[in-house]
Amino acid sequence: MKLTCPTSLFRLALLVNLLSLVVFMHPVLAQESMIRGNVFNESGEPLGFATVTLLYPSDSTLAFYGITNTEGHFEIKKTSPGEYLMQVGYLGHQVYWRKVTLPLATGNILEPVVMKPVPLNLREVNVNADRIPFLIKQDTIEYDAAAFRTKPDAEAEDLIRKLPGIEVDRVGNIKALGENVRNVLVDGKEFFSSDPKVATKNLPAGAIKKVQVYNKKSDQSELTGISDGERNQTVNLVLKDDQKKAWFGDIKAGGGTGAHYQANAKAYRFTDQNQFAVLGMINNINQFGFTFQDYLDFSGGLQGMMSGGNQARITISSDNSLPVDFGQPVSGLVTSGAGGVNYTHEPKPENRFNVSYLGNGMGKSLDETVHTENFTPGSSFTQDEVSHSNTEDWNHKLNLGWKNKSDSMQTINISGNAALTQGSSSANSGTQSYSGDTLMNMLNQVTQGRSNQFSSTLGISWMRKGRGNWKLVKISGDASYSNSLSKSEWENISIYLGSANPFTDNQYLNNNADRFNFSAGSSLLHKIGKTIYLEPDLMLGGSYEWTDRKQGIPGDSGIVIDSLSPTFNYSYQCIRPALSFKRNSKKTQLTLTARAELGQMANMLADTSTLTSNLLHFTPAISWEYEYKTGSRLTFYYTSSVNTPLASQLLPVVNNRNPLYLFSGNRSLKPEYRHDLFAQWFLYDAFSFTSLFISLNGAYTSNKISYARTVNDSLGQATTLINVPDDYSASLHADFSTPIRKLGLNVHLGIRENWNQSITYIDGQENVSTNWNHSIRFSADNRKKEKWDVSGGIEFDLTNARYTVQESLNTDYFNLVYFGEIRFTPNDRWHFLVGADVTNYNAQSFNDAFSIPLLRAEINFYFLKNNRAILTLSGSDLLNRNTGIERVSEQNYLRETHSNTIGRYVMLALKFRLNKFGGGGSGIYVGKLGGRKVGR
Repeated sequence: MKLTCPTSLFRLALLVNLLSLVVFMHPVLAQESMIRGNVFNESGEPLGFATVTLLYPSDSTLAFYGITNTEGHFEIKKTSPGEYLMQVGYLGHQVYWRKVTLPLATGNILEPVVMKPVPLNLREVNVNADRIPFLIKQDTIEYDAAAFRTKPDAEAEDLIRKLPGIEVDRVGNIKALGENVRNVLVDGKEFFSSDPKVATKNLPAGAIKKVQVYNKKSDQSELTGISDGERNQTVNLVLKDDQKKAWFGDIKAGGGTGAHYQANAKAYRFTDQNQFAVLGMINNINQFGFTFQDYLDFSGGLQGMMSGGNQARITISSDNSLPVDFGQPVSGLVTSGAGGVNYTHEPKPENRFNVSYLGNGMGKSLDETVHTENFTPGSSFTQDEVSHSNTEDWNHKLNLGWKNKSDSMQTINISGNAALTQGSSSANSGTQSYSGDTLMNMLNQVTQGRSNQFSSTLGISWMRKGRGNWKLVKISGDASYSNSLSKSEWENISIYLGSANPFTDNQYLNNNADRFNFSAGSSLLHKIGKTIYLEPDLMLGGSYEWTDRKQGIPGDSGIVIDSLSPTFNYSYQCIRPALSFKRNSKKTQLTLTARAELGQMANMLADTSTLTSNLLHFTPAISWEYEYKTGSRLTFYYTSSVNTPLASQLLPVVNNRNPLYLFSGNRSLKPEYRHDLFAQWFLYDAFSFTSLFISLNGAYTSNKISYARTVNDSLGQATTLINVPDDYSASLHADFSTPIRKLGLNVHLGIRENWNQSITYIDGQENVSTNWNHSIRFSADNRKKEKWDVSGGIEFDLTNARYTVQESLNTDYFNLVYFGEIRFTPNDRWHFLVGADVTNYNAQSFNDAFSIPLLRAEINFYFLKNNRAILTLSGSDLLNRNTGIERVSEQNYLRETHSNTIGRYVMLALKFRLNKFGGGGSGIYVGKLGGRKVGR
């Protein structure tokens, strides 16, 4: 296997890595010192988890830090010589201060630190005068934002990157104390959507007073005080008091080469009882306003992304076609706008009402070339397609929520949303199919369509603490309704080998579907022993869909083809009784659940024929978690479930929009019966900030819904859905992170192994597809980020695809990615950034090898009072080498897709911060030392 990579690409990668090396090695080349010592209380008892920090005297920001172990001992290694303020903090004790000059004259061993308890009569204002960069409070770590330097216009994400024990990846996902962050709250309240990145990518860092990290328990655990093993790693952004007295935010506008532009605005107002935020943006540089979870919400969730019997497959890659900003290139030329309003009112603690609106619009022009290698039992054939499409989408979503925990006995949650989605599209394409060098068919296609969808959901839950051994009663219910209307029209011109005349097909298809789902359930929690509980549970549910399909020949006559225009109704009702045995101790949670699902599935075609089937499945579950020491735990669970087919998978009507690919559903499909196993080992060392996460997943599905495909002599394909006996999948994920203090680095290593074995049928012959995907990723960044913030790494991804239908066409292919980024902030007026990504695609099993270098740079200049204005000069894809490329191996084909992208542009933008507050965390006042003030 050989990579083609021009010399300039090697130079580019070499330049970034050399710059990274210079910065990384700076702490090694400089003279280094260390200090060690012990922390005790006045009784001489060691204090574990006390924070020991060295602060810069000029502004009291964090320079170096350490945490005491259970014996009260600490070590701070690889410090730089100089004068510092040493601060020791421990919950319930007065902050300890002293000046230190490194290296110490006493052999780097400090005299013991004795912490004094906080006097009972000490007023709160005096306690708050001493600020500690971070403090461990039982199960919460609290960071003081003012102790960490950020650039004047930094977002919350930039601040979080600098916090010890927290990692932020390249697309903004957060890992705190080794675990993925599921929630980001603002002053303890939800902010817009469930996606944490909405808050971290929009709130300014200068508005944040503290960052709190903790594992949030479920509402049930908080109400009863009985752990149910459910928790979500949560970050709470506590705002500064002065930010709650006025509006704050920013506005930005810019223009660049190639008529590119961008503009956005953000405004916030927070008080003790009210939270108000407004966001808006528009641009034509392929950047979107919201994130992946918002897109799923707009699209009706994962189920809304499934059509024609195809399972949703989401690939996050450099040419991701979803309208989501992952911080990576997006295929096509996109103009997008987005806006949102969020309001939260909390008249009393834990009695909170929230309403938010999110909307976006997108116009996309996409050019694609697709090369597909198809396999059949006796041969193979290729297809080449060239297409151009224009799409427009408008999405509006309104969210409402009310959460009431105003007393200690009950909790009420009500949530709902309504969404409206509108879209239009037009496309033309040309496809050619070859058997060897022989052209077998040609298809020219012109399509256009419009769609509208309205959806709404409502969920209610009520929990109340019981009396005696009856600890909890819970009642919940939810319902959803949606209506979708799609209208499409197409004209096909097909030419087949041996046919003298082309075949022309001009038709329309209107599809109107109504869907309704509901569920209702209740459960009781009964104590039968010291730590043993029984929980009976009963759930009722139903799903209904009504489809009215009209297909025919357009024109004044409006001819309808009756065989393609039926009505189709689908329903499924079920009851799920369950009984759970729970044993909860301080370190262990064990749950054994006996559960069954009794259901009836029915579908009716054109009011004439009804198919009904009854089912009974036992769906037991087991979960076990053992936290054998602080920050270390083992987790195991097994669960089983029933997945009923969708109405679109059951509809037995041929979709002939593309005559080379006909698709039809199957009314006789059975539900899938799935078993999942999960095991995890998690370790996090708070003293060294080392984390290890290993998880193993396995799944077995019987009656898996799969494909049966036939290929005719003209290389046209017809596909229907069938149940196959078995489907297997397994994955192994391992993540390791640790600081290397001798080099001044944080290093991260991730390994992914994914395996799947599935069955399809090709021309009546069973084809067992086995796919292995091996991925390894290594990255490193410098620990001290005062002026330099440097990161870089490498990622290797290898795919092995195996097909029993034709073993000679088994294939292996890989991608190799180098990446690096350097941020430099020499002072509070300037900020520089340069980044590079080089992606290599090998040629094996595909036509060519590709190497795609992406180089970006940015210069920021801050001016006006308090640096309220920022002038930014930025450049994207400076080598103008970007191209969208995707390679996949699925079912019985290999496919490579090339897409147009935005390419190189340079932009000048001006940003103005609306608030008039101070410098935003450039320094703090830390009290008195030796009769005089230190810090600011």
